[in-house]
Amino acid sequence: MLINPRDEYMKNEGIKEGKEEGKEESKKEIAKKLLNKNMPLKEISEITELTTQEIKNLEL
Repeated sequence: MLINPRDEYMKNEGIKEGKEEGKEESKKEIAKKLLNKNMPLKEISEITELTTQEIKNLEL
């Protein structure tokens, strides 16, 4: 059985494959960048689809 090099790398690095987890982390990273640009919470929420509370938690 051939192993995909990407899968082997992920296995070796202990990276869990989860599209939803990855999407959520990406949204949070984008939200952090927008917070650093002083964008209003409501706009960040609309762009990232995170709640304003989730975004506020990133500020901590």
